[in-house]
Amino acid sequence: MRLTHQLRSLHDGILVGIGTVLSDDPQLTVREWAGPNPQPIVLDSQFRTPLSAKICHHPDKQCWILTVRPDAEAPVEKIDILVVHGVGGNEERVPLGAAMNLLRERGIKTLMVEGGATVITAFLKARLADALVLTVAPRIVGGYKAVGDLQTEGIVDQLSIHPLHTAPAGRDLIVWGDLQYSEVDR
Repeated sequence: MRLTHQLRSLHDGILVGIGTVLSDDPQLTVREWAGPNPQPIVLDSQFRTPLSAKICHHPDKQCWILTVRPDAEAPVEKIDILVVHGVGGNEERVPLGAAMNLLRERGIKTLMVEGGATVITAFLKARLADALVLTVAPRIVGGYKAVGDLQTEGIVDQLSIHPLHTAPAGRDLIVWGDLQYSEVDR
């Protein structure tokens, strides 16, 4: 937990998907470490973030919600709606490339993508992630998939971590490194 909060403090922004907001109701703040809170950002194509969500009541930042709905309006002062336009203009999901360009324009140079599995998988498929930090706990929970299928028809997206680093953190094992993408024909 301390490592997660330390990593949060090192980034300009922190991003989760609407599924994480609805299931976990995260605060996305730095609490277990000394440092600034990153800008909270939610990928929410249909603007379903509830006003009661903790992220909408951030202690020092306005929550940015990335959506494709041009009619979305911020119901409270603590939310900033950012409409992301893709190439076609009628996407069901927020186009990640356009979203990253918009965030860069707004001063986000380093972004921590904290989840969930759908969002993490989308960033990996779009090759928008530079590094990975993974915590392996000595507990088997079952049923939870942190990353979805990365293979596409005809191509195997080879994703490796290099250099690979590991270190113990209490009873957990931390694995981290830079992501290396390559394509290999089947």
